[in-house]
Amino acid sequence: MPPAPPILPDGLLARPASSGDLEAVVALCLRCDLADLGTPDTDTDDILSAWRRPGFDLAKDTVVVLAGEGEVVGYGDVFDGREAFGYVDPGWRGRGIGAWLLRRIEELARGRQAERGRDDRTLEVGAPHADRAFRALAEREGYRPGRSSWLMRLDMAAPPPSPAWPEEVAVRRFVREADARAVHRLVQDAFADIGNQPPRSFEFWEQVNLERDDFDPALWFLAVAGDELVGVCLCFSGPLGGYVAQLAVRRDRRGRGLGNALLRHGFAELWRRGQRQVWLHVDSENRTGATRLYERAGMRVEHRLDCWVKRLD
Repeated sequence: MPPAPPILPDGLLARPASSGDLEAVVALCLRCDLADLGTPDTDTDDILSAWRRPGFDLAKDTVVVLAGEGEVVGYGDVFDGREAFGYVDPGWRGRGIGAWLLRRIEELARGRQAERGRDDRTLEVGAPHADRAFRALAEREGYRPGRSSWLMRLDMAAPPPSPAWPEEVAVRRFVREADARAVHRLVQDAFADIGNQPPRSFEFWEQVNLERDDFDPALWFLAVAGDELVGVCLCFSGPLGGYVAQLAVRRDRRGRGLGNALLRHGFAELWRRGQRQVWLHVDSENRTGATRLYERAGMRVEHRLDCWVKRLD
């Protein structure tokens, strides 16, 4: 006889998130970051950009768990019925909230998959590798390990070395009206070589990158050879440090030092702005050699983030 489905502990309530929950959800994510990663890894723009993804609906794709007088102690969301995250306040773990939340996330995913008439009913849920309790829960609930990524960090005690640009390559700043679609195409082509990376529409990419309050075109660097775009380094700067959101080099230009030059150029500008730490995420099985490139540039792996996969038949 199968086990009874998990229930929400007494005294807790659940409902879809609303725009008024933004600050509380960000605060919850930061508490989880500190418990699981030892460092903050979420800011307001991260959650806002996630909520603004094309097709994302707070009423259909999110859930918050509330305690007491409305304290947010759990949060989950699903994008496109396929990609999900869940967070439980460290002080509330071990009470069954995580099991209930995971089942609720699956319900949301099933509903969205049915709306879209999907044959592929796969759900992917992300979690820090250090969260052993979630790993055990995922295995009990029938999930299998999927792709993983590294959170990498650079500490800069001095200005980074100057970039050495390949012959005939120049660097310039991003101009949104002229460059946005070309940059998106280059990034998508480059990321297709990584493996396990879902393709992203221009609308998705635009919302999560260009519509952020911390988007600054002066931190987006484009490598050009004549009129051809051959590489990009897209950076952000904020209270959590510098962040390299995307580094991409056109396939026929790899292996010539362009990626390293772009990275150093981005580091130098972040240093000039007062940042002494730089972060980035990279797929742990990246086939383009990006992880080795980052290590040669002085970055080190700080944490591992895992995805767990289940078919929702």
